[in-house]
Amino acid sequence: MLKHSSEKEAFITHLNYAKCLNSLVLGCSIGNSGSLELLEVPLVDGKKSLISLTKKSLADEYQIVQIDRDYSYASTSWLPIKGYYLLFNQMLTILYLLTGKENAFSLRHTDCMDKFTRMLEQRSLGFNNDLLNQVFNKNIFNFHEAPGANLSLRTSVEKLFQMAMKKVALYKLEDWKRMKNLRTESGRKQKARYLQDFKISVFEFPYYMRIRSNYKDFVFIEKVSTWDTKEYFETYYSFIVNFNIALENLKKMLFNQRVGGISDI
Repeated sequence: MLKHSSEKEAFITHLNYAKCLNSLVLGCSIGNSGSLELLEVPLVDGKKSLISLTKKSLADEYQIVQIDRDYSYASTSWLPIKGYYLLFNQMLTILYLLTGKENAFSLRHTDCMDKFTRMLEQRSLGFNNDLLNQVFNKNIFNFHEAPGANLSLRTSVEKLFQMAMKKVALYKLEDWKRMKNLRTESGRKQKARYLQDFKISVFEFPYYMRIRSNYKDFVFIEKVSTWDTKEYFETYYSFIVNFNIALENLKKMLFNQRVGGISDI
């Protein structure tokens, strides 16, 4: 068994967060408050081919990993990227159905994530699991757990979820800071204003994991066995698949509200 080096601890932490999130989205549903008026939505299939191709690509990767676990080493690096784009295109389609406006498809990534977080906060969208309905503000940075809690699955799902959201909240803040000069007085004021309005939800988790897959945070996969990377790949893949099912079902429900019947897309 590997000694608990910092890389191994980083691996276990990310794996436990993925397990926690997968357990929460497994079988979950997302609903909208009220109903939508009848409206023609001719562009609803705009992302259909891309979504289908991305799902197939992810499923193919999964099958290869089942055959050869060594393949999981490379796959784990790009899984958060492919997985995110699957969810992103579903979310753009959902925004199109909610607004009926073509420009929904041209939203920037961060704008799309922020809209879903705002809808969750306003309760215009909601999960059937109250934990997932939480929208965190700047106070998430003050959340602390006992040392080692991130390494144990005996830690409650609620606490693991909060730790996972704190992790991506830090990623979100770091991503914002990359393009800012915070050593000046105006920069420090800008940061204070940003934190004052800071919000993050589970909808943003896949985006910031995609961002961090290109940074040092994923060095942990270089220090663990392929049995480990296989487990991480399978867990995160399951999280993406289950989250996608919830978004897919929401999309179908919204489409049926728009067309006034039971149809499939």
